[in-house]
Amino acid sequence: MPVDFRWSSQGGIMLDGTGDICLTSDSIESYADMVRSRLKAAINAWKLYPGIGAGLKQSLGYANSNETEIALRKRVLSSLTTNFLPSGTFDVNTLALDDEITVMVYLNQSLIAQATVSTNSDAVTVS
Repeated sequence: MPVDFRWSSQGGIMLDGTGDICLTSDSIESYADMVRSRLKAAINAWKLYPGIGAGLKQSLGYANSNETEIALRKRVLSSLTTNFLPSGTFDVNTLALDDEITVMVYLNQSLIAQATVSTNSDAVTVS
């Protein structure tokens, strides 16, 4: 099975948590990995690539409402269309339950990443 380097959307080689070069045998996994990175990142997390993070932590502590869900969806859409995925090639949905809002990202009708934002604590979980 061939193995490819994982490339960032800006053309750089990605490193894993241990500092090693990331390897993948599946291009969809590369996209999923980049989407998860953008969901985890603050809006201006990387000085070399400003504006690529979704900034989900900005919604922590806000009431679970339609406005909060729309704001989350807009941030994710903006993050993913900034020098990465063309608009219309992916879908972003939200699901609000109790004090959490889950943001789900679909590519080719497959769930590739999701993030859960707790509206009453300091928690953002990305998977």
